[in-house]
Amino acid sequence: MVGHPLRDYFDLANGNGGTDSGASAIVTAFENIIEVLEEARPERLGGVRHDFRTAATTDDLLIPRAEMVAGAKLARAGIPFDFGRRNGATEPDLMLRDMNLAIEVKARRLDGLQDLRDELQTALADVTPTVPVELRTDSQPLVIKKSVRDKVVEETVQRARGQNYGTAVTTMEQPWSARKRLLIHVGLYQAADLMDGSRIIVTGGFWGAEPGPHMMDVEDQVMAVLEDKQKLRQANTRPTILLFDAARTGMAWIRSELVWAQRLAMRLPDTTPFVGAAVMTPKLDDPDVGISLGVRENLSAQDRAAVDELAHRLGLTGV
Repeated sequence: MVGHPLRDYFDLANGNGGTDSGASAIVTAFENIIEVLEEARPERLGGVRHDFRTAATTDDLLIPRAEMVAGAKLARAGIPFDFGRRNGATEPDLMLRDMNLAIEVKARRLDGLQDLRDELQTALADVTPTVPVELRTDSQPLVIKKSVRDKVVEETVQRARGQNYGTAVTTMEQPWSARKRLLIHVGLYQAADLMDGSRIIVTGGFWGAEPGPHMMDVEDQVMAVLEDKQKLRQANTRPTILLFDAARTGMAWIRSELVWAQRLAMRLPDTTPFVGAAVMTPKLDDPDVGISLGVRENLSAQDRAAVDELAHRLGLTGV
């Protein structure tokens, strides 16, 4: 597990330097998931375990972790299943043995503001004197284009070196978003008491109790998977539910499970081969997860009965 993206958590949980900071809860959660899966003995667990163990980055970990979390939830509910064949096989990720159903898992990491923050932090680390930075957008972006990030970083570094304090605003056109134009505010402030590096504070980013344009963009990401050619081939092999792990897709977690289920049911097209779409936002320190499910209105009686049974046994929100 050397170089594994969870290595620091394991070291902290074992007392190898630093403060635990919740690391024990995270490690315990993963141990619980693995224990539940090993007791359930689904076929091809070894392939998922291999992908989990050999992950070199957090992004590499997204899919195997999502599959493990979903598989463990099935196992706790006493639902027999097997992991699908990997490496491009036309088979969904989770195959339910006693129901004519399958689950196809998708996970995406999208956080444009965090990407920009990380790049600013790296670029400003060696700039002296150090400066506090306020990073603010008028809507929470899932994506900030690389060309825009590069421009903002370059201009901010030049301003910091020249001690040009105040706020600069960059405008980004984003025709793919519910908010077509994004304003990026970068404020530099004078402060002589910082120890080293820069201190970047992210403020704003959404309006109201729920960030409307941002959540529309997150919904669009889920709906887009319904058109993915590989996913469509897998959904055509047997009745399949698309399960989208949105834990690292913007601020998907801010929406309640009930609202997610309602929105999925509202937006799910009758023409898709998927019988339903679901969203989950698992946490690192929790071995279980809530799942919101919306289904097509035009399901056959047989598919409807299978989905209803699965939802009942899992205690799903929605349907």
